[in-house]
Amino acid sequence: MNTKEVWMPIQTVYHKELQIAEFLRKEGIQYYIPMRYELCEDKQDNSKCIKKLTPLIHNLLFVKHEYSYDWCVDLMQKAPIPLFFMKQERNGKDFCYIRNEEMENFMRATDPEIEGTRFIDAQKLVDKKVRIVQVIKKGPLYGLKGQFVRFGGKHYIAIRIANTSALIKVSLTWCKSLE
Repeated sequence: MNTKEVWMPIQTVYHKELQIAEFLRKEGIQYYIPMRYELCEDKQDNSKCIKKLTPLIHNLLFVKHEYSYDWCVDLMQKAPIPLFFMKQERNGKDFCYIRNEEMENFMRATDPEIEGTRFIDAQKLVDKKVRIVQVIKKGPLYGLKGQFVRFGGKHYIAIRIANTSALIKVSLTWCKSLE
């Protein structure tokens, strides 16, 4: 495994993330799309509902590759559907990237098997009082690190990444402070 590889957020045309994922798969590029289960009608039997995995955020995916501005530009030009790497700074040249540890934390937080996760714009948490914590209760979230925050009258662990935040409902008794 290349230790210099990072994750880079990509935005694409609304509802085209699965086509971009197919293109990335053919190119041999590792990617991640946050997914969730959604109830929908069974196409063979309209009287039944089935659970189907669908993209959670409809214009966002992540690719794993060694950071190179030129590689990113080349990928944007080769893509069959428009895609754009997020910029680090609005007027800057460099694209945004995410360290592996942060991305693994986000991928655990967005596991579709964990119910009740909320997703909000990261800007909504900017002025909130937070405490850095790690989940110590045994279970699927064990070891997850994030920001313990109160939002909408409930307590969550917030995992902020690429202009979005995953909010996982937890009790403070499940966590230990890392501050």
